[in-house]
Amino acid sequence: MQTAEPAPSYALRPPKRIGGTLCLDFINTEMWRGDVPDRRERLTSYGELALWAGHVGILDRAEVRRLVQEAERRPKVAAAALATALGLRGAIDRIFTARDAIAPADLATVNALLARAPTRIGLVPTKAGFAWATSPAEALEQPIWPVLWDAAELLISGRADRVGSCSDPDCAWVFLDTSRNHSRRWCSMEDCGNRHKARRHYERSREAG
Repeated sequence: MQTAEPAPSYALRPPKRIGGTLCLDFINTEMWRGDVPDRRERLTSYGELALWAGHVGILDRAEVRRLVQEAERRPKVAAAALATALGLRGAIDRIFTARDAIAPADLATVNALLARAPTRIGLVPTKAGFAWATSPAEALEQPIWPVLWDAAELLISGRADRVGSCSDPDCAWVFLDTSRNHSRRWCSMEDCGNRHKARRHYERSREAG
């Protein structure tokens, strides 16, 4: 596999949402997640985390700008918030893709964040409908909490066994498989599915030749 070009900013190209649920889309912010030497990290700064949260509806545009400006004023807190986000991503990634028992350390990471997450105290109207009103918390951690709550809801929903992984071993993006008989193979037929078909066609052509 050739070395990939640096990933473009979310400001230039919004993320693809193939996970079927927020927490799985968050796991997929790391591209080429398989056993490859050139994984591509999309969340390279706090600003990228805020932009991602804006694209998926956690934040509106004004909130993205406010948090990016806040991160510039408080870079150490922003770096800690980004590290927390990446730690959460790694923990839920391993939990949802574990083939054996879930590692206690990963569950402890999720539970520790749940213990200090802001309390949801009501609903507030938004342009898109409604959102949770929460108790006061560190502003720069705002993008983390909806991902955390979504992961917890998926784990207790009885649907966690429907989390699948792209059959392209280099990609390994995750998704909620809602197909009958758990038959979904690809993160996207337009991407990995078509690449697989083209590869198989090339191999068959070579064999025929």
